[in-house]
Amino acid sequence: MNDDIPGVDIQPGRRSFFERASIVWLVPVAALLIAVGIALTTWRDQGPVIEIAFTEAGGILTNETQLKYRNVAVGVVEGIRFSENLERVIVSVRLDKSVAAFVDGDAAFWVVRPEVSASGVSGLETVLSGVYIEGSWDNMADGTQFRFDGLDDAPLVTSGRRGLEIELRSSRDSGMTENTPIVYKGIEVGRIGNARISQDGRWVFANAIIFEPQDQLVTTATRFWDTSGFSFSLGPNGAELDFSSVASLIAGGITFDTLVSGGQTVRPGTVFEVFPD
Repeated sequence: MNDDIPGVDIQPGRRSFFERASIVWLVPVAALLIAVGIALTTWRDQGPVIEIAFTEAGGILTNETQLKYRNVAVGVVEGIRFSENLERVIVSVRLDKSVAAFVDGDAAFWVVRPEVSASGVSGLETVLSGVYIEGSWDNMADGTQFRFDGLDDAPLVTSGRRGLEIELRSSRDSGMTENTPIVYKGIEVGRIGNARISQDGRWVFANAIIFEPQDQLVTTATRFWDTSGFSFSLGPNGAELDFSSVASLIAGGITFDTLVSGGQTVRPGTVFEVFPD
């Protein structure tokens, strides 16, 4: 007896995706995944963008000009544009993530360019490296602020250099011009900032700083006087030419001393009068 055996459909086994995928496709897919991973890592690790408003942006270049803190690059300029009223230039800076939290409301920014004055040459490193933006902030991570007004000049107090901030007052022509040195026994121990005239026109005021540790020399008994120019005398020992320093000879200068004992420690912002030499 012949029993017909029903036919059985035999289907070939289905190949997995990896068996069907050709190496021709695997290579670009792997490259794409790697590129996406790198992009995500870069996006995650990059810092925020802040905006600094300057009066002008001479020498600042997109993707080239650096933001520096204590002479270490911590950011780069990503864009430059005008404000809506065209009065200011807005510079967009990408911060390094490591410093972003420290760039808070107390931060200050200014542009460093080569400058020649009677007291010397500043910003000389920019001749080769180009103009850069200098930043100054404290070591308290108070959260990032995103908009700042840039300074036209470097502040008296910057990161890494502290001292006693005082105010000098003079009723006559004196050596109180911006960036003038303050000298003690022939050594520069401070600087003078912006000078201004009082409303009644009688006084010239200027912010100044005495750097640490020489700031301890200033007390309520300290007197300041003008050392601009030079003095010439002719005596038994011949001619004598006296001046405090080459910088003070050319651009003016201020010196100080404590002539009597018993002076008290002074507070920041104390006003001292500058007397004629």
